[in-house]
Amino acid sequence: MNQLVKPWIRWTGWLLVAIVFAVACVALASWQIDRRSEAVSKIERVSSNYTLDPLGFSNVSILEGADVVSFEWRQILLSGRYITDGSLLVRNRAVAGQPGFIQLIPFELESGEIVIVERGWIAADSNLEANEEFLPTDAKKEIIARLRLSESVPNRKSPAGQVTSINLPELKTKLALPVKTDFYVQLISESPDESSYPQPLSKPVLDEGNHLSYAVQWILFALMGFFALFWAIRQEREFKRMENDPNYVPKSSKRRKNVDSIVEDDILDRSS
Repeated sequence: MNQLVKPWIRWTGWLLVAIVFAVACVALASWQIDRRSEAVSKIERVSSNYTLDPLGFSNVSILEGADVVSFEWRQILLSGRYITDGSLLVRNRAVAGQPGFIQLIPFELESGEIVIVERGWIAADSNLEANEEFLPTDAKKEIIARLRLSESVPNRKSPAGQVTSINLPELKTKLALPVKTDFYVQLISESPDESSYPQPLSKPVLDEGNHLSYAVQWILFALMGFFALFWAIRQEREFKRMENDPNYVPKSSKRRKNVDSIVEDDILDRSS
């Protein structure tokens, strides 16, 4: 009786392991599908908003939540002055493999509202420092920029004047200014022009990534766990039958023997 019960107890334990593994794989597959959905939504916003005519700032300043998200990458018009004392550099922003920084400067509109402007990219020098900050004047300007959403990644410890993420609530605290936290803007052009600019940022790549293929792989891994379990159970049963019955031939051996016989017959037929 014990010889019959013990194997089933052992295989039941392995079945539970396979179930836990499958649940983990399904969770990872679901996570990849969610990431793909986010990527597809971003691609759709870029495709639908990138080339539309600019809106006045007053049309988007009142937006909140999901309404702000739907306007991402839309061009907007702003009029006001840069607060150059609040200039910050976002570190560890490589372009084409070259290390560099993103320049952020608060911009105070004529209405009194303050929004963060992402002016462009600055290459790092041999010491991994910014070559120049390309600070603008504090003269009145008319700028065209694209609406962007706050990054959710929190900032890590950085040198003075630098941050690691465009996380607007943290930037508001760091700058001690009432900047808008629903969105920031990415500069396209400004008037009057400055003598020098950071390098403009290019259009985002419309690529959803490999999330769907990764999700399929995780589902296959979950199925493979059960396949491996049932294959191991079957192999154990075959071995036990061979131990109990010296004349028993496993099905796999029979199939292999039949295939070998067919090949041998075919060779004999050809030689004759």
